[in-house]
Amino acid sequence: MRVIFTMNAGPFTIYYLGHPPPDTNLDEWARSTSQIPVMTRTSGLLELYHVHGSENVATDDVPGFAHLGFTVPDVSVAVERLERKGVRVLKNVGVCNRESVPLSESEERGVGRGEIHANYAAFFEKFAMVADPVSL
Repeated sequence: MRVIFTMNAGPFTIYYLGHPPPDTNLDEWARSTSQIPVMTRTSGLLELYHVHGSENVATDDVPGFAHLGFTVPDVSVAVERLERKGVRVLKNVGVCNRESVPLSESEERGVGRGEIHANYAAFFEKFAMVADPVSL
């Protein structure tokens, strides 16, 4: 997999990795894929969410990474299937409130304060978060 594009959101950076189609211009494909309508329909993207400064926090988690994500053809269908298997849904599609935004308890780093910007909400509402199915 290659890093296709990154999104720096201040206190965290999201890295998107994938397999570009053969014989494609990586820069052009990355520019196209990074657009939300295309990104959400691009199969096989892997998302790594890196929290800046968390490398120094002693936890059982992988230092610096808050979650792992995947693109799927239909998020709502995937969530329903996971729910039927007993996976706990942490944030469903269409939800974007202060409680659902990651890092909302990290106010010492300036995260989780104030209103959620409309541009961020438009992006955040398009995906869901579930607990690790292995932890069932």
